[in-house]
Amino acid sequence: MHKPARSLGQRIVWACVILALLCASLFSFFNVIFVYTVEDQFFRHQLMDEEKRQLQQPQLIAPLSTGMQIFHSVKDFPADLQQQLEPDTKRTEYSGLEGRHYHIRSFSHPSAKEPVWLVAEVSQQLVVRPIRDEMFLLYGISTLVMLLLAAALGFALARRATRPLTQLAELVQKDQFSPGFSKAFPANEIGVLAEALEQNWLRVQAFIEREQAFSRDASHELRTPLAVIQSSCELLLAQMSTQAWPAEQQQRLEQIQHSSRQMNQLISTLLAMSREQHLGQTENIKLAGLLEQLILNLSPLLDGKNIELELQVAPDLQLQLNPVLLQMVLTNLLQNAFLHSAAGTIYISANSEQLLIRNPLQDDDQPTELTALFAKGRQSSGYGLGLGIVQRLCQQTGLELQLNRSEQQLIVRLVWPQL
Repeated sequence: MHKPARSLGQRIVWACVILALLCASLFSFFNVIFVYTVEDQFFRHQLMDEEKRQLQQPQLIAPLSTGMQIFHSVKDFPADLQQQLEPDTKRTEYSGLEGRHYHIRSFSHPSAKEPVWLVAEVSQQLVVRPIRDEMFLLYGISTLVMLLLAAALGFALARRATRPLTQLAELVQKDQFSPGFSKAFPANEIGVLAEALEQNWLRVQAFIEREQAFSRDASHELRTPLAVIQSSCELLLAQMSTQAWPAEQQQRLEQIQHSSRQMNQLISTLLAMSREQHLGQTENIKLAGLLEQLILNLSPLLDGKNIELELQVAPDLQLQLNPVLLQMVLTNLLQNAFLHSAAGTIYISANSEQLLIRNPLQDDDQPTELTALFAKGRQSSGYGLGLGIVQRLCQQTGLELQLNRSEQQLIVRLVWPQL
């Protein structure tokens, strides 16, 4: 599970807090370096001044500072200084025992054969180290105050900067657009975004209105000839009941009547889908009977083809689904199998979990994308709904459509919704 992303306001607050923390840390660090450097330079200049004073004298004399001594050899140093001494380095500062602190300097005097050492024990003159804890506490308190001020400032800036963007996000989320809503936003980047959203929204609204008008007009225009076909079928069937018509012609006429009713249902369903309307209640459907009826209606597609059908469905298998939508899905899948199948056997089986359709593919109907099989084939005059609409129908009914290709076969699985 992905963690929820921080809002833009939270990012601004955190940016201000991190910037304040970075500035406070750098200020404290450089301030500590500065005060320690100043203190060390003070003692270094004391030793340098004492060295100049000694060089002005013909003989070594006692230093002016009470904490400073002259030694002719490192062996004469205090014991704690000898333990820490590093004679081969340029180090001039050492910490001793019991809080003592030493600064040393070596120089050559005309009265001495070997270089002599100035050693200053400065523990009584230290300023920074005795107040180090208080200084760090002050830095900590100052940093905390800066962080609080930065958080407050960041919150105020974030609230002011993101308020228009938050309002725009709420409009988008609640889909509460109205013409001219972009004028309520400031003339900055957010205003440009709001204006672009308004223009896109207006284009989408115009597109939806055109699509709804087309669906309404198309459904009306299609229903008129369907009504004529259906009424003509009813009249012809009524005449057949009084006259001796061949059974084959009567069967064909009944198929036409059934197909016209089916087309009328399909038009109503597609129109409802385009308008996002309720598509009716679910019913108990006997799958075997529905499949047999659909295969009978689509059987003309197999005329002249060397294709056999093998149907394995339990007679008592029932599904709780929307009958019109299920019929549309099954019609399209069966029609696709009949149109694209090569010579051989089409296997259709179903159980309580899924419907399985396997059909051999033609050599010239082997596209790289399986979805292309729902398009018109090279040797067919297909008029299927297409995979996009089939998938939408499956979503409406809770079905799951799976396409696979195994060697020269197309395998279609339609998984029933699990209750």
